[in-house]
Amino acid sequence: MEREGGMRTMVAPRDQRKSSNIQRAQADLNVLGYQWRVDRFKNVHMKTAVCWLAALKLNPSSMEKSRPQKRRVSIAGMHIDRASAVPIHLQIAAHLRNGILQGRLSAGTQFLGSREIARELGCSRTVILTAWDLLYAEGYLESTPRGGVTVASVKQAQASPAPAAASSSGEDSIAIEIAPVSDRWQSLLAFEYDTNWKSEFSPGAPDVSSFPFKEWARLLRQAWQNPKNSDCLDLPPEGHPALRSEIANFLGSVRGLVCAPGNVAVTSGTSGALDFCSRMILDQGDEVWVEEPGFVEARWTLTAAGARLIPVPVDDKGLCVCEGIRLAPHAKLVVVTPSHQYPIGVSMGLERRLELLDWANKNDAWIIEDDYNSEFRHQDSMIASLRSLDRDGRVIYLGTFSKLMMPSLRIGYMIADERLIRAFSKGRARIDVHTSGIGQVALAEFMREGHLVRHLRRMRKVYAARRAALIDAITTLMPDDLTVSSAATGLHLVAFFTERMRARMSDAEAARLLLQTGIHVQPLSQNYLGEPTRHGLVFGYGRLQTEDARRLISKMAACLSAA
Repeated sequence: MEREGGMRTMVAPRDQRKSSNIQRAQADLNVLGYQWRVDRFKNVHMKTAVCWLAALKLNPSSMEKSRPQKRRVSIAGMHIDRASAVPIHLQIAAHLRNGILQGRLSAGTQFLGSREIARELGCSRTVILTAWDLLYAEGYLESTPRGGVTVASVKQAQASPAPAAASSSGEDSIAIEIAPVSDRWQSLLAFEYDTNWKSEFSPGAPDVSSFPFKEWARLLRQAWQNPKNSDCLDLPPEGHPALRSEIANFLGSVRGLVCAPGNVAVTSGTSGALDFCSRMILDQGDEVWVEEPGFVEARWTLTAAGARLIPVPVDDKGLCVCEGIRLAPHAKLVVVTPSHQYPIGVSMGLERRLELLDWANKNDAWIIEDDYNSEFRHQDSMIASLRSLDRDGRVIYLGTFSKLMMPSLRIGYMIADERLIRAFSKGRARIDVHTSGIGQVALAEFMREGHLVRHLRRMRKVYAARRAALIDAITTLMPDDLTVSSAATGLHLVAFFTERMRARMSDAEAARLLLQTGIHVQPLSQNYLGEPTRHGLVFGYGRLQTEDARRLISKMAACLSAA
């Protein structure tokens, strides 16, 4: 009993002994180099605890030696792009992978727990665990007992070579950048072309806001909630049988083109079909007629296939066949847009069509007919396809659903004789097998139920009204500068420069001036392979709202008149 500050306090001798024994045991363990953890002795009788500690003096291997604790690393500083199409767990995995390969995260580096990292990055713990699982599988991370997640021993990537000194010439810098690719690929990349896909005046761009997405989504769910086993396996290279049948019916009713399902092959859009046809028909250096001016994207594909392009002039009757014969009488292939020539918009007359077919048959040449936007005709008469006049099987007809439905669908078709379809299918099976089957099944049902035809009829009226509004605005506000082409098909028109306008500036200069004011329109001259013979502006109206036509053309007129 002691007196402290005038008050008496009692200390039980037994408690003093217990405390003293534990302190001595702790001191003994520290001398032996073992870690003291008081939490191990909660709810344990002190006598038993002291005996257990004393026993450790005789058997020290039964307890972990204390090790210096490694500092755990946080990744809170990484940037997560939540607007990106790349999932967050893949962004995290890429960040860690790069850090490991570049040596910023060395072997043995230990990370914070998944909950802490998730809290720092503002995402769920599942996202972190998914990223870690991916890196475990790739061998970048490893998990150790009580050690958490650590970086595995990975050979670091070699340092990237220092970039070559920039040349004063822009062409030289491009050559350095694309040096590892083939000569054909370099010639493809050398094409310069101004695209304006996001503009109201983008040629050929459809308005997807009116598309019947409700029906499309229903049919996608219906097709894949309980799919047939055959639809889940590899499809025939020429496409799903149901879709091939619906395409044949559609072309018969909409284009007056009679064909059987055996004449149809499903492709990844028109560009995909042209790519395969070019590789199937052409050898390196073969001559190919292309329209001048013409569809630049077709020229890209032909160039990649090793073709030698022969630009053949186009006048108000279409492709000048006699000029093509003079320039390259033994050409292997002709790529033509006879129903709605791009970009001028004229239709090839019957006399020239027959002349072209006769030449192709006599010279064992092939004709690829790109039926560009012919479904959107703004007059009563329908222009027959070149394929419908072909009696010798020389024409390969290409079409797409990108403009009818949505560009991202990437489903098109080619129509040809069955012998060529068989050759196409056999070769394709060795390259990319077939077009994605996910959309094919739903599209076949979408067409069978009549949704595509109804959407086409509805959009014809919409596009006709927008075309009329655009023509009225141009002829009213810029009569001395632009002359509108008379084409009545498709989703674009060309406004040619008058002599007065041409004397002031080129169409490329006009396009640059307009871009500075926020109006993005393509110059006609960029569609020429050689020296352009005509200048003008190419106006798409698929996404142009009728009420915006006069406002935009008025702004354009003010910009060009002030230049």
